[in-house]
Amino acid sequence: MFKNWKKSFAAAAALLLTVSLLAFSAPASAAGGVELYTPYTSLSAAPGESISYDVDLINNSGSIQTVPLSFSGLNSNWKTDLTAGGHPIHEISIKSGDTQTVNLSVQVPFEVNKGDYKLVLNAGSFGSLGLKINISEQGTYKTELTAEQPNMQGHSDSTFTYNLTLANRTASKQQYALSAEAPAGWDAKFSANGNDVTAVDVDPNATQSITLTLTPSDKAAAQTYQIPVHASNSNTSADATMEAVITGTYGINLTTSNQVLSTSVTAGGTRTVEMVVQNTGTADLTNVSMTSTAPSDWEVTFEPKTIATIKPGESKPVTATIKSSSKALSGDYVVGVTAQASEKSADAALRVTVKTSVFWGWIGVLIIAAVLAGIYFLFRKYGRR
Repeated sequence: MFKNWKKSFAAAAALLLTVSLLAFSAPASAAGGVELYTPYTSLSAAPGESISYDVDLINNSGSIQTVPLSFSGLNSNWKTDLTAGGHPIHEISIKSGDTQTVNLSVQVPFEVNKGDYKLVLNAGSFGSLGLKINISEQGTYKTELTAEQPNMQGHSDSTFTYNLTLANRTASKQQYALSAEAPAGWDAKFSANGNDVTAVDVDPNATQSITLTLTPSDKAAAQTYQIPVHASNSNTSADATMEAVITGTYGINLTTSNQVLSTSVTAGGTRTVEMVVQNTGTADLTNVSMTSTAPSDWEVTFEPKTIATIKPGESKPVTATIKSSSKALSGDYVVGVTAQASEKSADAALRVTVKTSVFWGWIGVLIIAAVLAGIYFLFRKYGRR
């Protein structure tokens, strides 16, 4: 029985010693602890944005504590800085009962998937603080080139103007060289901020408005043209394609059937001139009307007065009837003729020579003959007296 009592006493003493040691060590651990605290443990950000956490380190011990600091949980695409007092740090000392604040800043990469990411601030043996970053949208690390209206239509003497937006979705400032693969004979010109440019600088996560002006060749055929446009440098690039639809060239020529732009007419008389209206372009001419400018009291009429359609390479005849004024004096006059289409017009100047009427010429001859006959009669009748 005595032996059992001794064994029980020994076990109780060992238990008491263990409890005493635990009771002694618990306050020591609490007294030597450093706590990490931040009120915002979860923040949201978009790709390319920066966020920061202010973390308090609270020394609950009775002595100065030196705390090693590091972070983990994010890959090298994330730029993370740990600072205190404006300086990078890896270790910090805290007085007993005092609090020191460190700042943990994170630059979210542009190329990042939407979702939650975990960042851990480690304080060595004193523990760690888990932080969460919520990425609100799918990110990219690239350059974007877009057009407000990428396709336009016009004829070959039109000017095509495209409004472009160049977006720098990278983490650094970029200078982009601009180029357009226009067809031979076309002119391509870039402008930004009111100036002609061949390159532009764009800040990170910023955009630049650019205007592209395309002038087609005079001989551009009626078809659809695809013009690739590039904004590039050694690090990144973006491409877009502009579309220009050439509906055809418009050309018109007006002349006479014998290529002679002169004629003659008697005062008060009429003269017909065969005109030719030719479509020299690659698109139809529509509603071609004939008009004229002539001296006062002159009349000019056309048959037909209006031509509904003239196809490319086709010619249509028009008869112009010119009636001069009866009071017109002998000499040269100009009659202007215009062929006006909905799309284009052409002019021709006719030199019209007014001549004395043959009838009046014969009247003059008869008058002269009558005068001579009268003189002869008088001479015969009174000449011998």
